Amino acid sequence: MINAGNTIDAEKAAAIRKVRRTATGILGFLTLVFAVSFAISEPPTWLLLVRAMAEAGMVGGLADWFAVEALFRHPLGLPIPHTALLPNNQKRAAGNIARFIDEYFLAPEQLLRQLQRANPALKAANWLEKPDNAAALSRTLSQLLHDILHSQLRGGIGPAPTKYLRELMTRIVDTPTLSRQITELLKGSVHSQLLNDILLQVRDVLDENRDTVMAVVQDRSRWWVATSVDKRITEVLVDGVLSIIDELSNPKSELRQDFEKSITILIDRFQETGKIAENIDQGFKAFTDSPKFARSLEQVITAVLHEVDKGLVEQPDRVADLMARALQDFAQTVQQSDDLQDQLNARFAKGFEAILKEMRPAIVDYIAESIAGWDSDQLVARMESEVGRDLQFIRINGAVLGALVGGALFLLTHFAFGA
Repeated sequence: MINAGNTIDAEKAAAIRKVRRTATGILGFLTLVFAVSFAISEPPTWLLLVRAMAEAGMVGGLADWFAVEALFRHPLGLPIPHTALLPNNQKRAAGNIARFIDEYFLAPEQLLRQLQRANPALKAANWLEKPDNAAALSRTLSQLLHDILHSQLRGGIGPAPTKYLRELMTRIVDTPTLSRQITELLKGSVHSQLLNDILLQVRDVLDENRDTVMAVVQDRSRWWVATSVDKRITEVLVDGVLSIIDELSNPKSELRQDFEKSITILIDRFQETGKIAENIDQGFKAFTDSPKFARSLEQVITAVLHEVDKGLVEQPDRVADLMARALQDFAQTVQQSDDLQDQLNARFAKGFEAILKEMRPAIVDYIAESIAGWDSDQLVARMESEVGRDLQFIRINGAVLGALVGGALFLLTHFAFGA
């Protein structure tokens, strides 16, 4: 079975042979006419005109035949200098062709203009909107994601993801905002039941540990103070503290209101001087830099990736379907938004320009090396296949033009100078 490429090459070769036979036939016809014109010893003027046209057509046809042949091979196999130009200059021609393509076809500004006109974002969205295309792409992406996750999980998460997430968390934490929010939270807690609960807890601790408090006071008393006095003073102090706590626990008491104002002013002062923000930064840094945080984060990432990979393995069709619908929704969003198209096209152009910058020298070298590495006969065959038909028309044009010029010169000299 002949494939499409071979069919095209066969058609080109047949077309070249047809035009070559036509050009050769015209040259042979002119040669025959020129020879037959000598059959009459005293030819009339019209026959001399025909002879002159045939002679000039022969010269033009032969000259163009020689030029066309010399481009590809030695005419008649003779090693005439400056013939077989393409095979003899194959390496230089390869470099020139590569530079020509590089200069006129791989210029970034030219390609980017064409890319801008093409609007690849819209074309991709139109293609992606079709269910079959979205399904095919989603299956490919699902398999690719599974391969990546499987490889990553098998080799271990490593420090890179945890480092990235730590840096991400550091960037997204807004310390000033968080400081203001904590300030408001603390100020709110001053007026809440939380303060009452704390005060009551402190009261209970003091009341339940009177003996301990008394022992501490006695240990630190002067040697000359009597034990009974120490005990009495301690009881008075504890009772006084408990009374103060009871007063503070009453939201309507004047002492409680003064206490709340003082605490509120203190909290505001901490916030204004940056103490709260400083403590947040120090605490957050100490937390994120700790090995425990890194281990916990790695465990969470690993667990999430395992679940995702498990879903890809156990329910591939469901995952692919969800991904396909998401792709179609995104495609419809792109179709409806000119701004999004412009953004995607700009990103695509930027990526394309970066890739072209890296690949352009390699493309030029590949073209030059490929052409230079072809067999000479193969190179001639390929070039003839592409341009040979037009070159054979040059032979035809040369013969016809030569005949017309020869006839014109004959008429000019005949009428100007006589027979």
